[in-house]
Amino acid sequence: MMLIFVGLGLCSHKGLPLRGLELARDSDWVYMEHYTSLLPELDLRELEGWVGKPVKVVDRQTLEENPEEILERARKGKVVLLVPGDSMVATTHVDLRLRAEKRGIPTLVVPSSSILSAAPA
Repeated sequence: MMLIFVGLGLCSHKGLPLRGLELARDSDWVYMEHYTSLLPELDLRELEGWVGKPVKVVDRQTLEENPEEILERARKGKVVLLVPGDSMVATTHVDLRLRAEKRGIPTLVVPSSSILSAAPA
């Protein structure tokens, strides 16, 4: 049982860290959101091919108001949530992590590049 937050990096799924890819492949369920930041070059089919399983795209309402499906699955197995940029930059993901921890669900964060790290470059 675990909820794993994986940053996708900037612009597309091609910024996915190797560790995040391995965890997604080894997970029971994979979710992705891309409303907190745009991924203009995202190819969902290619991403699903890399992961080897379906990637369920979720919206803001699911994560902020009705995260029960994700939390319940994380209580029973391993869930990966793919997030644009770095997964802990948006308060939505911090809130979901805190909700999981309050329920005794372990969490893990796999960081990636974000606009905060790319802007100075």
